[in-house]
Amino acid sequence: MPEPISFNLEPSSPKQSIASILAGLSEHALERVALDAIREQRRRLEHAQALYEKLSMLEAEAPLDEDAETLRRDYRLALLMMHVHHQIASVVIDKLGHIPLLPEDKTCY
Repeated sequence: MPEPISFNLEPSSPKQSIASILAGLSEHALERVALDAIREQRRRLEHAQALYEKLSMLEAEAPLDEDAETLRRDYRLALLMMHVHHQIASVVIDKLGHIPLLPEDKTCY
């Protein structure tokens, strides 16, 4: 049975913690992580955008409605999570040294 991987995660430095998790990955493995991080960031952006559009329509109809307040909270949380994930994706891409092109992006040209 392989030895478990031990990460030295310092709570004072999220960037260093992420870098230690990525340490030892080959360039190919790091690129796969970067691709997944980019896809996840795009998913989070789409989710936040959908919430924003739904909130805009709901606020136009009933700005003080309880449903609108719940949606505002969901939208703020989506923005926070997107921001946090952006930092993760940024560290992964920095470690890789370039922004990889997603295979699905090649069909866009």
